[in-house]
Amino acid sequence: MRITRIEISNFRSIRHLVVDLGKTTVFVGPNNAGKTAILEALRIALTRRWGQRGTGFTEYDVHLRNDTDDPKTSDGVSIELRTEESAPGEWPIAIVEDLAQIVQLDLNTGIRSIILRTRCKWSKDSGAFEPSWKFLNVNRQPLAGEGARRINLERFWRYLPVFYLSALRDVGQEYSPRSQFWGQLLKSLQIPAGLESQAQRVLDDLNRDLLGADPRLQKIAETLSGTTRIASRDRAGGLDLRMAPLKTWDLLSRAQIILRNEPNRPWLPLQRQGQGVQSLSVIFLFQAFVDHLLHDVYERESEPVLALEEPETHLHPQAARTLWTHVRDLPGQKIVTTHSPYFVQHVPFRDVRLVRLTERGTEVRWLPSSFSAEIPPLDGIEDVVRKSDGMLQYERSSRTLTVRGALNTDTYRQLLSCCGSHERRSEIEAAIADLRDRSSQYIPDAELQSLETYARRMRGEIFFAERWLIVEGQADFLIVHALAHAMKYDLDEHGVAVIDAQNNGNPTTFAALARALAIPWLAVFDGDDAGRGYVEGIRKRGFSDDAVSHRCRTHSAGDLEAQLVTDGLGPVLREILTELDVSGARALADEALPERLRADKTACAAALAAQMRADPDLAQRAPAAFRDAIGDLRSLQ
Repeated sequence: MRITRIEISNFRSIRHLVVDLGKTTVFVGPNNAGKTAILEALRIALTRRWGQRGTGFTEYDVHLRNDTDDPKTSDGVSIELRTEESAPGEWPIAIVEDLAQIVQLDLNTGIRSIILRTRCKWSKDSGAFEPSWKFLNVNRQPLAGEGARRINLERFWRYLPVFYLSALRDVGQEYSPRSQFWGQLLKSLQIPAGLESQAQRVLDDLNRDLLGADPRLQKIAETLSGTTRIASRDRAGGLDLRMAPLKTWDLLSRAQIILRNEPNRPWLPLQRQGQGVQSLSVIFLFQAFVDHLLHDVYERESEPVLALEEPETHLHPQAARTLWTHVRDLPGQKIVTTHSPYFVQHVPFRDVRLVRLTERGTEVRWLPSSFSAEIPPLDGIEDVVRKSDGMLQYERSSRTLTVRGALNTDTYRQLLSCCGSHERRSEIEAAIADLRDRSSQYIPDAELQSLETYARRMRGEIFFAERWLIVEGQADFLIVHALAHAMKYDLDEHGVAVIDAQNNGNPTTFAALARALAIPWLAVFDGDDAGRGYVEGIRKRGFSDDAVSHRCRTHSAGDLEAQLVTDGLGPVLREILTELDVSGARALADEALPERLRADKTACAAALAAQMRADPDLAQRAPAAFRDAIGDLRSLQ
């Protein structure tokens, strides 16, 4: 069992948010965008804290649109969690039987699900923010009768336990006898009676020997025994010094991790190791708890949910890159936040959730493989679904129409024809049109696989960027960065990622990716056949003519080299070629110069970029398409 969807309303920075979750989901985005709020919503909804007065929600958790809003008059916080089978019969029979009062079965698909809605709203009667919980049916209506009993919530928690590891992982706390993982692991240890008795005798003998090692210890004990004489009055008390643990449990409770990173290094306690090692140890402590104790503490069919903040904390880049595999392989469902472009490099594209804080509150974008809309039963809709070759799926009970991939024109028209004379025809047609528009942003697995292969080097950077500038190659990349510096618009400072698309995949894919993730973008291509082909390819991805005209520019003189010569940079380029030991460079005519530049494309671009950084006047003669794009980046939405 795992969480497949979370819907949050009016919680902290979140006005309204619906996010699909996978087995491992990674939230990326800037600080204060709402990543932690998503994890906190999950934790509050699935732990016992929220049901206790004074814990869980507070008035500061209520989303406020402005300073004058009063949380007491708001609609309150709502957090809705959905767990669902990925295939009929996936859940063990023990779960289905034990949670029979809240498990919902879709008769059309055979898929079982459980929906829990947690709310918190101000109560005038109690004068406090009151939390509540309700399990819902497939139509998202509260269950009544047996389905509304609190025992259902207790059982549900046992099958879906949530563990939260914040970014500030304190090994002193996590490895204490009272901690959620270490403490329970220690208490679960079973010491044979014979060994425990033997250990107790050894501890007593050791303590006696230590006390006898220095006569002053016994005298100290005699002095301190005055405590018992006063406190116990006429009853005989006693006081002794204990230099060794009193019981075997005391001995176990003082267990600590010692380690060394290299064979010739000394063994040191975990608390004396670097912060990166300490942080990692807590993550693997969770794995040890799940592997050895989870099913004893909870249920045999329980599957943990780990809410993990910044697993890369204090790690160097190489370690952060390799950490993804270990996090992915941790048991249970993982919901992770990160600020590390190195960690993100190996995360599959469909597992990434891009978090942004906008005027509408926290928003999340990702690359779904399917798109859904609520559509009432229509005459003929099942026939359209059957003829769609698996593209469409319709769940009558929940009124959900799902499109796998992009909805093609013919199928779209067939769906519209099903509306007929329905009383809500215009509303339904608008919903189908919205479904078509959203599905048009679908990026096929093959394209994403290409990006997995070619764009790994830069993918961490582009997910954290505020805007993208797409160019063709490395030469364009070098000149654009230098030109922006000369124009007093530092690209890194303003969160702009320059994507040399030819070295990382197809430019049209990056344009589609930017649209799907709601990242503002511009593109500058050569004015040759290849560059015009990129522009046309973007247009064929469903971008309007106005959008293509606004976002795509080309060099009017042809490719980059021809444009540089046309812009009057020939003398500078000839000197660069001469410095690169190109024979006869100074004698090259303007007609022959572009071809010679192409032979040393990157080296020439690097040298020209260095001169542009040092000479702003030279930058003013750079290609207009680059200069205009950089100027437009300042206000790009």
